Amino acid sequence: MFIVDALIGNFDRHNGNWGVLVNDYTQELRVAPIYDCGSCLYAQLTDEQIEKVLNNPQDINIRIYERPLSALLLDNKKINYYDFINSLGNEDCNEALRRIMLKINMDKINNIINSTSYISDVRKEFYKTILEKRYEKILVTAYKKMLGRY
Repeated sequence: MFIVDALIGNFDRHNGNWGVLVNDYTQELRVAPIYDCGSCLYAQLTDEQIEKVLNNPQDINIRIYERPLSALLLDNKKINYYDFINSLGNEDCNEALRRIMLKINMDKINNIINSTSYISDVRKEFYKTILEKRYEKILVTAYKKMLGRY
């Protein structure tokens, strides 16, 4: 989930933000694959603010390299997704990156965005841009570095 949260820019994944699916017949429990992602994709930005961000490469870079930060703490500081993932310093995170990278399909993600009728065109463009940039700059960069390491 940390890798997906890095992609979607979720700043609110903490221990209270997990859902559990219960099979009433078998009593099996599973972690919900998606739960409480309301604090991602810069949902608080207005269309006017989004347009300004899209027209300013520095604002886009801030949203890739600097914020949002993860809600998770390391040494009492919120984790910077880019720094943490690209450090390759946590083997659990590296393994999650290996697994998730094989499942991310940006074309399918863009198709979902394009087919969502209730969001504005500028917001669609923003979602596609920010997801593509976060994917390339955070995840792909780390994945390539990791593959070169092994």
